[in-house]
Amino acid sequence: MYKENIKNNLLALIIGFVGACIGYLLNLPLGPMLGALVFVLIAKRRFSSLKLSKYFSSLALYLGGIFMGSRFPKEFINEFASWEVSLLAVPVFVCLCVISVSIYFKFIAKYNFSTSVLSAFPGGILTMIGLSAITKSREEIVLSTHTLRIIMTVIVTPFAITYFGYAAGENILTKNELLTYSNFTNYEFFMIFFVSIFSLIFAKIIKLPAGELVGPMFGVGFLYSFGIVDGEIPPITLVFVLWILGSNLGIRFPKINTSSLLRLLVHGVIIFGLLMSFSLIFTLLLVPFSDQDALTIFLAFAPGGLGEMATIGLVFGANPVFISIHHVVRVIFCALLAVFLSKRFLIN
Repeated sequence: MYKENIKNNLLALIIGFVGACIGYLLNLPLGPMLGALVFVLIAKRRFSSLKLSKYFSSLALYLGGIFMGSRFPKEFINEFASWEVSLLAVPVFVCLCVISVSIYFKFIAKYNFSTSVLSAFPGGILTMIGLSAITKSREEIVLSTHTLRIIMTVIVTPFAITYFGYAAGENILTKNELLTYSNFTNYEFFMIFFVSIFSLIFAKIIKLPAGELVGPMFGVGFLYSFGIVDGEIPPITLVFVLWILGSNLGIRFPKINTSSLLRLLVHGVIIFGLLMSFSLIFTLLLVPFSDQDALTIFLAFAPGGLGEMATIGLVFGANPVFISIHHVVRVIFCALLAVFLSKRFLIN
């Protein structure tokens, strides 16, 4: 059994690596992630035994957090103080999404009430799956809907961003920059390692959403924002993160029969369009009240996962710190609201 698990993990990694290489060589937007996602997703339909240990995705999020932390601006504290309007808009965004999407699922898709509500949240997938058991919701629908939401956002967003004229920021994925070596001193390497591990442990203790990413990001970010560390993280680190995150997304999508998959895709496309519309509306409304550009605000409200959206923002030159903080607030609010609704309305 142990050897079989190792085999399935290695096979998933190899398939994802091939897809990541092809996506990168084809110069697709966010190619390593999209290539790995598509290849593993297709392979999972053929080889249902494919697995990918959560430790791989945790490692990718940890390294991604360090990489994002290295992009913290020197004036981070002053910037954070000016984000109150967009942060206060997050609960409004979540409530609007939950009401609209749950109505669609209940009356158009004909899901039961608890399944409709838990499938409608624009975040907090683990909380929703956990609550689906105690509310007698259809767990496979809740899991499939949330996973499809994230996958569609990851696939569509890079192409949409490129279509509107954005390009990869700082050329961190170009062939000339990819193999740039780190210029850390021994002191800087030790500080990044020690602070990132400490931040990771602290984030896990306080149960911060996506703590593997958010903890190291803030810990390392403060080192850079206060000028304690100045060395650059090798860009190849980001490619590794994209490869693993893409492979993990492909693995997460549950295997269901063809008719159910087609029905799910139809509803998924409609809901994806609705959620993206809300993201665009909130972006347009918040731009006049924020010091951030429209792309950064859009990714902060896009219906994808925290790690994926922050990584996309990093690649395209948006502010990954702004994006991450808003997604953390969204996940926390989604979890609190879902627990309240479950206890008040769904369990009975």
